Amino acid sequence: MDGGAWESICRDFRRLRVLVLRHLGTEGVPPLIEKLKHLKYLDLSNNEMKALPNSVTNLVNLQVLKLNGCGYLKELPRGINKLINLRHLDVGCTADDDSCKSLEYMPRGIGKLTSLQTLSCFVVAKNRSPKSKMVCFVVAKNRSPKSKMVGGLDELSRLNELRGSLEIRVKGYERDSSISEFKGAKLEEKQYLQSLTINWDIDMDSDIDLYDKMLQCLQPNSSLQELEVEGYGGIRFPSWLSDLSNLVRISLDGCKRLEHIPPLDGIPSLEELWIEDMDNLEYTDSEGGGGKEVSKFFPSLKELWIENCPRVKGWWKKSRGEMKDDSDESIVEEELIMLSFPRLSELHIEDCPNLTLMPLFPTLDESLGLVNTRSMPLQQTMKMKPPVSVYSSSSFIRPLSNLKELYIGSIDDMESLPEVGLQNLSSLQELEISYCSRLESLSLHGQGMPSLQQLEINGCPGLKSLSESKSQGMIPYLPSLQELRINGCSEELSRGWGKESEEVWPNIKHIPNIKISGYYIQKEGRYVEGI
Repeated sequence: MDGGAWESICRDFRRLRVLVLRHLGTEGVPPLIEKLKHLKYLDLSNNEMKALPNSVTNLVNLQVLKLNGCGYLKELPRGINKLINLRHLDVGCTADDDSCKSLEYMPRGIGKLTSLQTLSCFVVAKNRSPKSKMVCFVVAKNRSPKSKMVGGLDELSRLNELRGSLEIRVKGYERDSSISEFKGAKLEEKQYLQSLTINWDIDMDSDIDLYDKMLQCLQPNSSLQELEVEGYGGIRFPSWLSDLSNLVRISLDGCKRLEHIPPLDGIPSLEELWIEDMDNLEYTDSEGGGGKEVSKFFPSLKELWIENCPRVKGWWKKSRGEMKDDSDESIVEEELIMLSFPRLSELHIEDCPNLTLMPLFPTLDESLGLVNTRSMPLQQTMKMKPPVSVYSSSSFIRPLSNLKELYIGSIDDMESLPEVGLQNLSSLQELEISYCSRLESLSLHGQGMPSLQQLEINGCPGLKSLSESKSQGMIPYLPSLQELRINGCSEELSRGWGKESEEVWPNIKHIPNIKISGYYIQKEGRYVEGI
């Protein structure tokens, strides 16, 4: 958009209330924009400017300023405190929009905008002058002559009307003042805030102790529904996490030094939990599994992701079995059921090669993905039996009987799966097993898998058959199967799939798509060739 277009707008539309100029590749906004004194809504999203002219702050009637998608934007107008009617300031910083990545600091005085309801990102800046206050939703880097214009995190102190989502991006800190400034943010008073992300875009190797103190100061209001913490370098996590009783979603990502997490199982409304990239995490709950009340154990959790935690061993530091040396097998079995997630719908565990001890997950009804981890939790879940106390009751649901998708990959300790567990997979629609080098037995049941539509086996060289008995051939009749793919398995499982096979063909001829070792046997219901 050239200067002539800007001049025309500012000259001919003086009483304009709404101006939307998105995706125009605009590299700059001219100072004459101040002529649009009646402007209430200004959307400059997805443009290429690095800064806005200070004359923007003369638009005293402005209520909405949208700058999301402006990835080159480095600073906001210095006199932003003059925009006394501003309600919504959006500069991006969401899971799908990292457009505030270039933003270096927040201008001093932004904390005077006490009517502000939306502030998507606050950058905490670096190298602040001792006399300057740190008011930063983004903590800025390398402040020098501009230090007097940079606001500190305590600018948030009076912004108690904030709602929706806020990301605090920490790009720097000052050892002598950061604690007081973080505490001055008074997040605990932001009762309307629904989602908070704290992103540490800096590594404070020499001040690891500061991480704990700074995060302790950022305790949010108990009404918060979503919390994300990224790049936190502390060893401990503040205990206030367990007290946020209205949390629906928690995401902890890239907290490399964190050794354990405060207990989360008592948060009544928690539905999603994501734990990713934790190099030092050994246990997700250091308090142990004893004394948990079943009715209060993750009562609402539906989705759980644990990824890239190479040292994690278990959910608790000690299992109940370890706590009771005299426990007989029946008691241990009943306690395993008591330790199960009551409402979990989706579970994904990846790159956690030492994870052996965790609550069981019989209620899954969407998807289960296990990649480069141990098979014990799956084996235990599939073998679950009703506890003695409810043996005659109909309340016990067969484990994984409602599961729709199952993906197992790179599990080196898995030689087989329990037959009784496979028989329970009556709702399963998709099954994929890949690169399980020790897998030798997989006894599929046609009657136990009436809903299975897709079956794929890759890179399992020890697997010779997919059926429970030789009388069924290599695979049982699976009535709903639409696609069968087998690749990189034993020679026995890689041949004998054509019409010539009297044992196998009757069980597979109804399958529209069959691909074995890279060759189609049947495609879109038409026979190609045997192998």
